[in-house]
Amino acid sequence: MQLLEAIKQRKTIKLFNDKAKISREELSEMLELAQLAPSKANLQPWRFVVIDEPEQKQKLLDVVAFNGPPCESAAAVVIVLADLQYQRLFGDILDHSVASGCLHANFRDRNYDFLLNTHNALSDQDIRDQVLIDTSLAAMQLMLITKEKGYDSHAIGIFDRKQVMSRFEIDADRFAPVMLLAIGKAAVPAIPSARLPITHTVAWNSGKTLSK
Repeated sequence: MQLLEAIKQRKTIKLFNDKAKISREELSEMLELAQLAPSKANLQPWRFVVIDEPEQKQKLLDVVAFNGPPCESAAAVVIVLADLQYQRLFGDILDHSVASGCLHANFRDRNYDFLLNTHNALSDQDIRDQVLIDTSLAAMQLMLITKEKGYDSHAIGIFDRKQVMSRFEIDADRFAPVMLLAIGKAAVPAIPSARLPITHTVAWNSGKTLSK
């Protein structure tokens, strides 16, 4: 499937075929591709907790509002997180960049100091805003990859974040829950949806026409 086709065919699926499974190998491949998404200074703040065991998915059902059916029937539900303490991985990111030939070893320490000084100058709100943006880009990329691989998805933003973090033993001081992403094979067709024409959503050179 080509990118444009995946974009056009991606829909929110309300119920998955609970007999359809996705191997951890294939899920890992999809997540690796999702991590090719852009991020500020290549800091990669996205983190993923993959729930693929039926008894673990049961923990979600009473904390996802009306989204229990897609969570229960999905092959996997990905808890998409933004790392508010992404600076902990600065060294790993730079070491990997050196090992892969993307960064000369002579510049490693200088880059580390620059990244840390830049990070320390940011407010907590600046950090949160940026990691949420970067992580959302990776999540959207994962949805398109899912479709390109022949699967379907359902992005869930309404859920009890405190309960999800507690039940799956995720450090709520460090990680911000962005969304849940249910992945599987559709059992029923998606409900058709329409989008506004760009005359309602796009302005050129001035925002005055966006006031409608």
